[in-house]
This record gives sequence, C-alpha cells and structure tokens, in this order.
Amino acid sequence: MDVRKAKVKEVLAIVMLWKEFVKEHGQLIVSIEQKIKPYIELKKDAHKNFGSYLKKCIYSKNALVLVVVDKEKVVGYSLNLIRMNIPVFKVEKLGYFSDLYIKKEYRRKGFASKFKEETIKWFKSKGIKHASIMVWPQNKFAYKIYKKWGFIDQHLEMRLKL
Repeated sequence: MDVRKAKVKEVLAIVMLWKEFVKEHGQLIVSIEQKIKPYIELKKDAHKNFGSYLKKCIYSKNALVLVVVDKEKVVGYSLNLIRMNIPVFKVEKLGYFSDLYIKKEYRRKGFASKFKEETIKWFKSKGIKHASIMVWPQNKFAYKIYKKWGFIDQHLEMRLKL
C-alpha cells in the first residue's frame, strides 16, 4: 500500500470515499446531538461540487490531496490547504488539515499518521509554521488522535438557528 499525491483520474474514487465519510460522520454526530443535523445537511449536487473542488485542489499550489492506494484502489484520502489568517494576528498563514478519511477495513494501520507526516512535510516546504484542524467534539476517536499528534484546543464554535 502506498500513500502519495492524488491524480486527477482518481477524483471520482475520492468523491466516493467522501460520500462514505459524510455519511459515517453525519450518523455519528447526529446520533449524539440532533440539533446539529441542519448544519451538516448537504445540497443535492454536493458530490459534483466536491469533485470540481478536488480537481482545483489537485492543481493548486496551496492544496495537497493525498491518497492511500491498495492494488490500484483508492482506500483513503486527505485534503490539506494553506489558508490566510485574518490580518490582525502575527501568524499570517496556517496549514489546514481539511479532510481525512480512510475506509474502515484500512484503519489502525498507520495511514492517518502517514497522511499527517506527509502533510506536515509539505506545509514546512511551503514555509508554514502552524497548522490547524477542525474536529467535532462528538467524534471522540478523532479528537483523541489529534490530541496525541500535538494539536491543542483553541476555540469552540457555536451555532444558533434564527
């Protein structure tokens, strides 16, 4: 199995994984907190939009899309971005771990850590000194991994239906 940069011809396979990710994550989050449901519901054509977005990211100098491949089958992906911080902070650019998903049968084999290592190497090559990741507090497993990786709690975003 191999962790490497994604190719445009793999976008459809990544979109299929993204659909699994969204479904699995949504079920986990909503099962714990029903009020979150409106905030994670997707548009009807979300998968098409995500596919187009992925293509742009694959070509972008400010994005890194990685995949785990097993016998030519994409079984995991990560999407990582460089973002500008608002212009009041000393940290002007942030590396952002956007998505990280691995099919269930390939988990606990070190691929998430490999994604992290490759992404941090890429961030450093781009002069990025700080990274950010968003995790839902209901996702205790992911939260625990990110804490183990050295991420710290920064803020809690709250929502209100008007």
